[in-house]
Amino acid sequence: MLIEVVAAAVVAGGATAAATGGPLVAARRRARRADEDRRQAHEARDAALAAAGAAQAEAGAARTEARTSREAIERETRHLLEHRLPALLSHLRTPHVTVPGLLTPELVGTPIDRLHRALLDAVAEGVAAEGERVDEAGRAVVRGAMSRVHALQLRLQDGLSEIQRRHPDAEPALMADVLALDMLNELIGRAAQTPALATGSTPMLFRDDTHLVDIAVSAASRVRDFKERVGEPVNHLARPVGVMAQSVEPLRAVLAELLANAVHFSHGTLKVDVSLHETQTGASIIVEDAGVGLNAEQFARAERLLGGAHPVRLVELGDPPQTGWAAIGALVRQYGFQVSLKKSSYGGVAAVVSVPAALLVEMPEGHAPSVHAPAPVRSPEPAAPLPAGVRSVPRATETGDSTALPRRRRKTRERAAGPAPVAPVAELPRLEPREAEARWGGWQAGRDRGREAVERETAEAAAGAAREDTRSPQDPPHSRPSEDVRAAGPGNTPVPPTDRAPHEGPRSSTPRAAPAQQRGHDL
Repeated sequence: MLIEVVAAAVVAGGATAAATGGPLVAARRRARRADEDRRQAHEARDAALAAAGAAQAEAGAARTEARTSREAIERETRHLLEHRLPALLSHLRTPHVTVPGLLTPELVGTPIDRLHRALLDAVAEGVAAEGERVDEAGRAVVRGAMSRVHALQLRLQDGLSEIQRRHPDAEPALMADVLALDMLNELIGRAAQTPALATGSTPMLFRDDTHLVDIAVSAASRVRDFKERVGEPVNHLARPVGVMAQSVEPLRAVLAELLANAVHFSHGTLKVDVSLHETQTGASIIVEDAGVGLNAEQFARAERLLGGAHPVRLVELGDPPQTGWAAIGALVRQYGFQVSLKKSSYGGVAAVVSVPAALLVEMPEGHAPSVHAPAPVRSPEPAAPLPAGVRSVPRATETGDSTALPRRRRKTRERAAGPAPVAPVAELPRLEPREAEARWGGWQAGRDRGREAVERETAEAAAGAAREDTRSPQDPPHSRPSEDVRAAGPGNTPVPPTDRAPHEGPRSSTPRAAPAQQRGHDL
């Protein structure tokens, strides 16, 4: 009985469990799915949060990188404005200044680097073009101003020369004052001519070929206190070497500047030595001083300016401008001279001016240098052997040697009896400067009066021919004045001169009209 009751209870419990077990399992399954969903949701939320954090970190890194790049660009731009551009402007003025590169090496080759380089190149081109325009405008101003000053100086020189000719018998003290003014006027002329030559102006023209020794003497007369500071040129020329007319004034200007520079940098008690030599390629003039000399940097600058290979800007001449070497370089470039510097045996500077044979001529016989020119150290002896290093150049017409100097012959007609013998240069008397000036002025005055008499005679002859039909038989025929009358001239009325001595230089850039008679090679 008991067993039946237990079995019935078990059956009843199983039926009850079967009735209630299905929903429970389903609930559990649902709970598990909910947990899985919640887990997936948490994982998704965590992934989203991680992604958001990563995106935020990446954005922060990008912002940091952008800020760093911006700061680098700002630093480079500030470096460009504060250092690279000023250094570029200094480099354009003085090429030894270097332009720094980028401040940040990592930016080399980047667009920033290319843009900055393009900006620097554009600035350099613009500054160079503007500098050329400004420099050319400055050159034009200097040329115009100096040409006017030089023209006035030439007029004053004519006036002083006229005073000397009008009053040959004036008191020595008065003439000394006039000569002092004439010397001061020469210095003014050189001070006006040198800047004009350095800025592209051309020197004045000279009418005749001139002895090389006369050019050296006249160049010294353009230097302050030349009698006390410049020694007499030592003439080693074995022949009467001259310079073609178109190169006389340029060579004189070159020598004057070299002499002035040597005198300026030498002690007041020291003289500057000048010597003339004939070389295989032409002739040379050596200007040697015992001054302070030049250092390596000054030698390099002097060679660059004296070489004349490149035009010199006004801003390169210093303040105040030093135009002497620049003027020499311009003349060297135009006329083919060569000027070289070396250390002299006295510790100063020796300047060697080489004149090519193409600019030299052999002066005609009988055309001696002026009385101020020194005699040659030795007389020419064609039959005797020449010292070593000195060549003897025969005439091109006799030997066919193309290197021989061309000979200039006088165009004046020889008289029937032949020209009077002329004393050799070595036998010319040595005169004091005052005596030479007096003789020279008297000779020029007599020559000018004679020319005036000839011109007046020609005019009167033409007028007399026109009145031939109305002349009465008692009228004396027109007579030609004698040589003495033509030499002295009628009356004491001075005549404006038409020529100048070689040591006085030309008066204008164009030669004056020659008179009816042939002038030949006047001294």
